[in-house]
Amino acid sequence: MKNDIQLDLIEVFDFYIDQRYNELSEVFIKFLRAFESTTYIQLLPEDKYNLNLFLKNFLYFFTQPDYVLSEQHMIKFIELNPIISNLAAISSFKTTDAYIEILIHQPNSLAKILALYSARNTFKINRRELFNANPQLACYWYSYFYEIFSYGLINKEVNQNLREHMQYKDIRLINFYQLTPIYFGATYIDNSLDREVKQTLNQTIKNSRFCTGIQIKNTPYPRKIAIVTSFWFPRHSVYRTLSKYVESLKNDYDMTLIHLGEERDDLDVSYFKEVQYVNIVNNSLNTGSLRENNFIVVFYPDVGMTQESIFLSNLRLAPIQVCGTGHPVSTFGSEIDFFISGVDVEIPEGAESNYSERLVLLPGYGLIHNQPNYQIKNAKKSRPEFIINCAWHAHKINYQLISYLQEIVRGSKRDIVFRLFLGGALSQKNCIIPFAKDLDAFSLDTPLCKGQFDLILDLPYEKYMALMEEGDLCIDSYHFGGSNIIADSLYLRKPTVTFQGDKWYNRIGSQMLRTVGLEELIATNAEEYIRLTLKLIHEDQYRMDIQRKLKQVNLGQTIFNTNSQEYFKKTIDFLINNHEQLKCSDVRDPLLIK
Repeated sequence: MKNDIQLDLIEVFDFYIDQRYNELSEVFIKFLRAFESTTYIQLLPEDKYNLNLFLKNFLYFFTQPDYVLSEQHMIKFIELNPIISNLAAISSFKTTDAYIEILIHQPNSLAKILALYSARNTFKINRRELFNANPQLACYWYSYFYEIFSYGLINKEVNQNLREHMQYKDIRLINFYQLTPIYFGATYIDNSLDREVKQTLNQTIKNSRFCTGIQIKNTPYPRKIAIVTSFWFPRHSVYRTLSKYVESLKNDYDMTLIHLGEERDDLDVSYFKEVQYVNIVNNSLNTGSLRENNFIVVFYPDVGMTQESIFLSNLRLAPIQVCGTGHPVSTFGSEIDFFISGVDVEIPEGAESNYSERLVLLPGYGLIHNQPNYQIKNAKKSRPEFIINCAWHAHKINYQLISYLQEIVRGSKRDIVFRLFLGGALSQKNCIIPFAKDLDAFSLDTPLCKGQFDLILDLPYEKYMALMEEGDLCIDSYHFGGSNIIADSLYLRKPTVTFQGDKWYNRIGSQMLRTVGLEELIATNAEEYIRLTLKLIHEDQYRMDIQRKLKQVNLGQTIFNTNSQEYFKKTIDFLINNHEQLKCSDVRDPLLIK
């Protein structure tokens, strides 16, 4: 490891011998925090040696029966569970299984077990026993266990362990920490279980001091609207798909942007009369500016992507509360009244199974894609292999999806590069190397002699698009598909394969293909997904015909069509004008805006 975070073994030994356990804990925590904040792209031999040296000594002392953790340090070590898991994964130890087995038989070892027990472990512990031992510590551990979802679903063991974690029920599970990994991650882990998990979280928030201690005084003014988001800047996907909708309100409504999180200098505030900031300070949400307001409507483009949005969605800030497809999943039980989507994408008959909010269907997709700010260069490829663009953030990549890529490699007669555009999440929690090692495991199970992965981390948009332009085709992720990435791919005139499901987030890409006349590239099962991809790999003429079709499509009138913009304003007008009637109605059928 780097020199500034090398462990001083003499100091560690002295602290242990002298029973200065609090100081020993601080040394270990300092080192683990340093690893958390230092991103390693690769481990050199000397790095691997020092990592093994640290982990060997840390785990040795940590599992000594006489080394007792203070209550304060118990919490800190449980918070570091994901980092300890990642360290083990990239070391020679692989997991902390052996050390958990040692601790199981020791008295007063619960906090240590919870610090070492992650979704990477093959050793199993009955969760009920953990809650029986100490419900408060177990609640803390329950939340931090989820963090690995953002990069670990590619690992079969992690995938299964997280599903089991979601299914666990306990009346003592009443406190949650780090809400976003649970709330946001639930859909990516298992979209058949996310509803129940979110319902539990929402109810817990409503019963907490956060909600019961906040009194909202709302005096609604019929032209006052708030837009609540962390992502109102041009390069973010939320802004790229919903800014046209919000823009449609600017002439008739007095709008306030409520920015969640730290202040930024790149926010688009051009059609807002006021900007307010709400963030978490000292573990408390600063809602002072919202406690007395005159909003008639509050629009949340992306509930669930930040902790602030999760909390606020469980407050009644205004009489009419609406969310959109910036994060295209129901809140499942918050104080949101309506979910605005698109009639071309949704299955209206399945609305109540997919949404707790009443679904409002506009013409079109339920969003408007901003046209990419990129000049096509037609540059030559930088490598000879057949390049498949996979613009999937790491949390969308799961074990089953990568197994589809294995089948594509097995069936391919060409050398393939799967170019994975992973976004910026892997630069956090030092999870790049664990992710890459999990990916390598697929090569061991089935040698990818004709295929390889090219991992692309967060890039400026211009560079991202330039690399996308090199690709020969694009394939969408499943079960959570893409929207902006499909728009980017079609803008570059790349043949694109989608995998259609029964939710907006795995139907939007397929509907975009229908719009440009490429329904033939929509798969509805894994076999079709693999077959269509192989057909585009092998049949050059077919692939060129698809490209020619795309070049003839007027994307301004199809993918980037703004005709549905006026219907967003009509929707807001309708919800305001019919508020009392809608509030009293028991009907839950989708509202169709014509």
